[in-house]
Amino acid sequence: MVLKPGSTLRAVGETALALAPWVPAPKPHSAMGVDAAWLSGVFADRAPGATLLGVQSLDGTTGTTDRRRLGLEWDAAGQEAGLPASVFVKSTPLSAKNRTMVAALDMAVNEVRFYKQVRPELGPDVAPQSYACHAGHGARHLLVLEDLAASGARFPEDPDDLDYDYTKGIVRALGQLHATFWESPRLRGDLSWVAPESRRPGFKLLLWQFRSMRRKILANPEHELNPSVRAMAAFVNDNDVALHAEWEKGPQTVLHGDAHGGNTYALPDGRGGLLDWQVIHSGPGIREISYFFTHSVPTDVRRDHQEEFLRLYLETLAENGVRNPPSFDATWQAYRFFAFDAWDSIGMCVVWPGLQEPDLVEVAFARANATVADLEVDQAVKAAMS
Repeated sequence: MVLKPGSTLRAVGETALALAPWVPAPKPHSAMGVDAAWLSGVFADRAPGATLLGVQSLDGTTGTTDRRRLGLEWDAAGQEAGLPASVFVKSTPLSAKNRTMVAALDMAVNEVRFYKQVRPELGPDVAPQSYACHAGHGARHLLVLEDLAASGARFPEDPDDLDYDYTKGIVRALGQLHATFWESPRLRGDLSWVAPESRRPGFKLLLWQFRSMRRKILANPEHELNPSVRAMAAFVNDNDVALHAEWEKGPQTVLHGDAHGGNTYALPDGRGGLLDWQVIHSGPGIREISYFFTHSVPTDVRRDHQEEFLRLYLETLAENGVRNPPSFDATWQAYRFFAFDAWDSIGMCVVWPGLQEPDLVEVAFARANATVADLEVDQAVKAAMS
């Protein structure tokens, strides 16, 4: 019996395999296993006869996945063919704890599927190029990606780095992504694995965790919450199932799933893109615009330009083939509604430290609280129920 990605039985099985010291999986599935001979084969079709002479580790970090930049020394044939002088490698989490999370939620499987099935349909700027990728059981996986740093890409190092031009590039990138799969029949066919939020693994557990988070924040006097936030959090706690059902109404498309500032980049020409496609799913496109704006965009930039950026988003949909994009009024109401989801995401980081850097969480939570008050999100979620 083949267990579907996202099923409960599969999640249990994959969690067990994540804890095992060895499982059958494609190799290499760690950066340590990436050598010159293997990478020469990866690039063989691009430059027949080219040989990689050496591989050097440049830098990297370890967390949900192991991330490494590798420097590549090519022979003359490789250099003349313009093969990359460096690549970015994402691979199996080093800790068993992180492997269990990645395995249970099919995060590695999802990202590999993105690069095999979705990335080829997108323009050159929405996500890095993939040179090779594969995934096996127990979160064992490997992706060899374009080294964006070598192309001069800019990554946010400070919460205020997301200025007007940076934000504009991300809005257009999200618009291009959403337009490509807008109401696509493929979401019921070969892309059916890009499931709606309610069919993602662990959805019922996530609902319980978010309810617990809201109760803790509401009860903690250290959090200075404005009345709109308090009203919104209390209402969502009592109506979360019905509110999440709203996600499956209206035009559906492919969503990145976690489009916060830390998962974005800007290219030198102003184009923007997104990283870390591990929680890709389907839903209304405006959800991601609201998610990004609520806690990642500086409050003054959001307040001064949010209407302009919403119109830019709708224009981008039209430019990329969406024949009847939503009206501005409908988009504005959905933008307000989905801010509750973005507030939830950063609220989780407040209650469970360690998911993001404390300083970033503090800034993002303040931005989310201001957004909820500015947009009267408590009224928007109540209106959705009527």
